[in-house]
Amino acid sequence: MELPGIELKRHSGKVVEEEIELDLNETQTNLTSIDTAEAYAEDAEKMRRAVSRVKTGEISEEEFKKFRLQLGIYGQRPDQQGFSMVRVKLPYGLLTSSQVRQVGKIARDFADGIAHVTTRQDIQLHWVRLENVPELMETLNEVGLTTREACGNTVRNIVGSPLAGVSSDEAFDVTPYSHLLAKHFLRNELSQTLPRKFKISFSGSADERDAIIPWIHDIGYVADMRNIDGAAVRGFKVFVGGGLGAQPRVADVLEEFLPAELLIPTTEAIVKVFNDHGNRQIRSKARMKYVLWKLGFEEFKRLVREERERVLASGRTFPEAETTEEEGYHPISDPGIPQTKGDSEFNRWLGSNVFPQRQRGYNAVYVNTTIGDFTVDQLFELGRIADKYTNGRMRTTAQQDIVLRWIRSSDIASIYNELRRVGLHQAGAQEIANVTSCPGADTCNLGITHSRALGKELTQLLHRHPDWNTLLKGLRIKISGCPNSCGQHHIAAIGFHGATKKVDGGEIPSYLLSIGGGMNSGKYTFGGTLGRIPARHAPEAVTRIIKRYLSNRTESENFWQFCERVGVPAFRDDIKDLADLRPEKLTKDLFVDLGQDKLFAAESGEGECAA
Repeated sequence: MELPGIELKRHSGKVVEEEIELDLNETQTNLTSIDTAEAYAEDAEKMRRAVSRVKTGEISEEEFKKFRLQLGIYGQRPDQQGFSMVRVKLPYGLLTSSQVRQVGKIARDFADGIAHVTTRQDIQLHWVRLENVPELMETLNEVGLTTREACGNTVRNIVGSPLAGVSSDEAFDVTPYSHLLAKHFLRNELSQTLPRKFKISFSGSADERDAIIPWIHDIGYVADMRNIDGAAVRGFKVFVGGGLGAQPRVADVLEEFLPAELLIPTTEAIVKVFNDHGNRQIRSKARMKYVLWKLGFEEFKRLVREERERVLASGRTFPEAETTEEEGYHPISDPGIPQTKGDSEFNRWLGSNVFPQRQRGYNAVYVNTTIGDFTVDQLFELGRIADKYTNGRMRTTAQQDIVLRWIRSSDIASIYNELRRVGLHQAGAQEIANVTSCPGADTCNLGITHSRALGKELTQLLHRHPDWNTLLKGLRIKISGCPNSCGQHHIAAIGFHGATKKVDGGEIPSYLLSIGGGMNSGKYTFGGTLGRIPARHAPEAVTRIIKRYLSNRTESENFWQFCERVGVPAFRDDIKDLADLRPEKLTKDLFVDLGQDKLFAAESGEGECAA
């Protein structure tokens, strides 16, 4: 059985990989750029044929890997062969009630019963048998969802503010522009065989309340309005060349103000320069940030503007963003938010998870679970609740939450009770207790430690101290199971990334601990490293860091200012004993990772998911 458009050429019974790779790329780039059910069906059928061929040995695992990554399918760890992680692409995090129910059905029928919301607003499904992937894709396609280009060397999922269109401090609603670019680059020939993955974000304002963080993206667009010749003009501040991973880089500002009409030509020009100058020989040096380091910012900017002029001079016409404003369909009956006297749990949830929209009488409600994991029952209930109380839409967030918008103030208490029935009433959505974590060594090939287990431990710790959440507004804890920052640990107030330490003939699961990452007073900062500590000492390290800050800060001093004043060495002294691995300090439990019951041994394969 052959893949459509792929002619295998053999010499002496061996496949010529270079020729197959070229044919495979041609198959991918000759697709229509229109987002249609027919195109989705074609992807699923290609996957069915490819799965059949790799199982019979007609194509190699390496050839198949290139193919499946383009369609959003990752392999899991070496001891989990035959199982896949499926990433569902959700441009700017948008989900409808029917889609979230379908994801629940898929999690039940094909995966392990969990849908994991990622830091890029996607949904990941784990433990999917490879032979079931094509049917899973078809089931997604029934509700207009796709996995295509959620992985691979492509323009990845375009992230956008979950409060777009309802925030009181946004310049304008970035939803139409996020949608425009997502549609433009899906199956676009320019973005099919890039040197490496490419990430784009849209923020409605510069305050970063939406957790999108433009300065860590290949392109970060931040909405702005300017008065030009007496007219109000929509546009964007444009960041380029940001990134995390082993060598994080703060993005440069390419344009202080880019008129919105130049969005597609400018994005195409940046992607084209990256495509032309990116490193295709060394994968670890292939992201766009390395192009800026190599060329220098001024030369990069010159090349982008030169390429944009070519695009504009080509005579092409570019679609405009559809600026129709989203509206809720439930009429307002009571503009006030009701309080439940004596119910402290409800009042805490109200203060941390509910945000008034700029549309009077409506609210955005953050639904957060521990480390972004939603069960089948919770997904079905979210779909029902969205139909009952909102316009049937919701959005995922970069903090691994789901936001229900257009909730009437008069319905707040009722929706809390409905969320409570299925365990979705956890408070702290915009507080330090909302810990972010990647899947880590549970399923990821690159994972060193079981970061999800640490995420659960820290979430429980912080919920035992509700006063901390009140006092530590704006702080975030983020965890990655390896240095690649899928959990975005570099930009956390307190960040962890997985490591290992060989001691006394064994291995201790460990984390490198950093503090002070994020934006403070307009400055963009990656966290400073305190040191390496055993995984089981991480909760105590967090406790000590928080206590040092709360006990020694000045009245108006935030955490970042405090870190600058006292310096990293002061915090390092606080955890020095936790990092002490002299023989008399060793205990058996240190050699067992959190959430595990056997001796730790670091095992990682070839990365398919690195940040």
